Amino acid sequence: MTFEEGRPSVLPTAAVARKVSPSGFGFQIRCREPLRFVRSGGGVDTLEVVVAPGPRKPPGAARLTDWTLAGPERRVQGTLYKVERGFEFWAKGVGAYRIDPEAGRIEMPEGHDDITREQRLWGIPTALCFMHRGDVPLHAAAVEVDGGAVLLAAPRRHGKTTLALAFQRHGYRVLTEDVACCRLGPVPAVLPGPALLRVRPDMYDGHPPAGTHVAATRQGRVYLALDDDQTGSSAPVPIVALLFLRESSTGITFERVLGSIAIRDLWALSFRLPADGARARGFTQLTELASALRIWNLYRPVVLSSLDATVAGILEVCRR
Repeated sequence: MTFEEGRPSVLPTAAVARKVSPSGFGFQIRCREPLRFVRSGGGVDTLEVVVAPGPRKPPGAARLTDWTLAGPERRVQGTLYKVERGFEFWAKGVGAYRIDPEAGRIEMPEGHDDITREQRLWGIPTALCFMHRGDVPLHAAAVEVDGGAVLLAAPRRHGKTTLALAFQRHGYRVLTEDVACCRLGPVPAVLPGPALLRVRPDMYDGHPPAGTHVAATRQGRVYLALDDDQTGSSAPVPIVALLFLRESSTGITFERVLGSIAIRDLWALSFRLPADGARARGFTQLTELASALRIWNLYRPVVLSSLDATVAGILEVCRR
């Protein structure tokens, strides 16, 4: 769940179509404002998204936690507060989101920067709502291979979005590029998130792959939206594999990981509220997830020239 600075420069794109039964993360989205990155169908629970009637003042409550950018300055980009009937999430440069998970309702701020506002909506605010359902957020991209979901788990700036984009270039559906909504059960599943890929300029060749279009550019990111015929629904997709992305200078290798060992990395890549009960529940959920999945460490060079071979290796491993 990342935060970037800079004002987006919106480029000419395909018209934003009104989707039938707009959805995301398994929610049926009800919103009078146009949303660019929703999917079509597959939503079950209702998530109502409205625009605040005016700017909010910061709440008097103590902050629960902050989110910061990586790097030496560690600048705060978002702050979460506990308020009556839910939470307030304050995103730098955007404003306040009022979240009521029990009611399935998010109030987002006014503003002319619709793309940034929607991107923030699909991060912490929506994650708090699907966590209330019992689903698990994981810092991972996910792609669909032969009807199953492959999770590409890694911290920020470890190449998961670039690798997901490479799968898109090879004709595979991107289910999410940053936050994966994982549903527990006999067969764990991913509920597809926003139909969006945010790519670093140094990892983008200037040509959106087939099935995508440029929605906006900004300092440090190019926003690629999936075309309407590429989004699919947000219905659950069973998870067939989870890969922790590691860097290597010696080639591409796969290493099986026991579930008991994987819990440490899953814990670092998950999100939970800072309370003892939430931590205990999160650990139990991650233990259940790890015990049900096939998991690998994927060591590969983090360079554009290795992407095709990395995709081919992942496909081979997942199809065994």
